Amino acid sequence: GSRVTGVVRQAVDGSCTGASVDLTAGSTYKIAENDFMANGGDFYPNFVSRMTTQDIMDEVLADYITANTPIGPAIQGRTTCVDGNGATAPNCPVVTP
Repeated sequence: GSRVTGVVRQAVDGSCTGASVDLTAGSTYKIAENDFMANGGDFYPNFVSRMTTQDIMDEVLADYITANTPIGPAIQGRTTCVDGNGATAPNCPVVTP
């Protein structure tokens, strides 16, 4: 990934037109991230000494699955298959809801 150089708050209507967030060294702000990243996963800076853990992701997921079994997720069409080799047709599976 790339270094984060700017952040805006999401507006009520869902657009990214909210107020800018001050990212200077002297500012304080809260972030939400999963426990893997917070503990330095993928070489992300380690926040252990400064973080407050509320819920552990795998435990929350296991509890959700237990409470909502059977799970029947709907295909939402948000993921797009892209072929990196422009010389050939995309080798993407056909998925029908």
